[in-house]
Amino acid sequence: MSQHTGIPPNKPNNPFPPPRNHTTTDIFITPEAWEEFLTEFLEQHPGYHLDNWDPQNATPFRHKLHKVWKEVRFVQSTIMVPRDAHAKNYKEKLRRLVAGTKTTIGNAVCLALGHAYAGEKALHLDSTKNERNWIEQCGMFLALCQMIEEKHKLPRDSLPKVFQDPAFNLEDRFVLEQLGQQTVLPSPGAVEHITRRTFVFAPHFPADHLFGTIFGRGDDKIPEILLTQDLGGDYAGFGAAIAQRHIQKAYWTGNQTIDSETRKMYEEGKRFLKSHHKLEFDYLYPSPGDPLRQVLEHHSFNGMVWFERKSWMMPRAIESS
Repeated sequence: MSQHTGIPPNKPNNPFPPPRNHTTTDIFITPEAWEEFLTEFLEQHPGYHLDNWDPQNATPFRHKLHKVWKEVRFVQSTIMVPRDAHAKNYKEKLRRLVAGTKTTIGNAVCLALGHAYAGEKALHLDSTKNERNWIEQCGMFLALCQMIEEKHKLPRDSLPKVFQDPAFNLEDRFVLEQLGQQTVLPSPGAVEHITRRTFVFAPHFPADHLFGTIFGRGDDKIPEILLTQDLGGDYAGFGAAIAQRHIQKAYWTGNQTIDSETRKMYEEGKRFLKSHHKLEFDYLYPSPGDPLRQVLEHHSFNGMVWFERKSWMMPRAIESS
């Protein structure tokens, strides 16, 4: 068996040990502190611990992260290559959604996918609800991107895609970047990739974060398709974001006058709901008893809505407030 000299299985060396005659202007890391930092890292990312390292394939978690990406692709293939009438009907519903878009989609952006793993739970691949949701949502995103490619007669996997979530840990990035060969951008890098011709998949994106990310950059930057939570709901969406901001501002300033920023949020949200069709995406989800539920076993799209630009809406600049 070959001797591995990389990291892991070996631990990295202290880059700045204490110099022999150090002064107050020197920056260094003591051996004790270095060992504590290493221990803390391995506790947070146990897959990189030697006990969980697969020396044969030089990968963390002994194939467990490979299994996650394999399951993501399995969800994608189950949707795209249906084997029974139920699955074919489900694919056709999704295909009609994509076919209804009037603009040529030029790229796709996935925001706030969340965690596949968190801490010690990363070692237990018994498909917890959060892990399954991550797998199913990522698989759905890739399947919808593939349908867009087929609609526009593009080669498989040629539609530019980027992922962004400030919560991504090393395990999430390993699955997406090293196994999936996907592009993961640091926040807020994905914002610059969102244009009128973009498909945005944002299953967990907070509504208040939409302002300044998707909204507020000009109507020509509002995506053709936005798959996210119901932005017109009573306790989520635009209303919740505006209410929370106004309440906080009122208590902070003692003034309950609607300020220009709150008014702008209201106008941007109203304009979006007027310019885009709304479809309850979770209504398309396989019903109980459907064989597809053996793959899509959790209701990963509960409350999610497909927003698609109306064909008659033309972009225009947002008036300055």
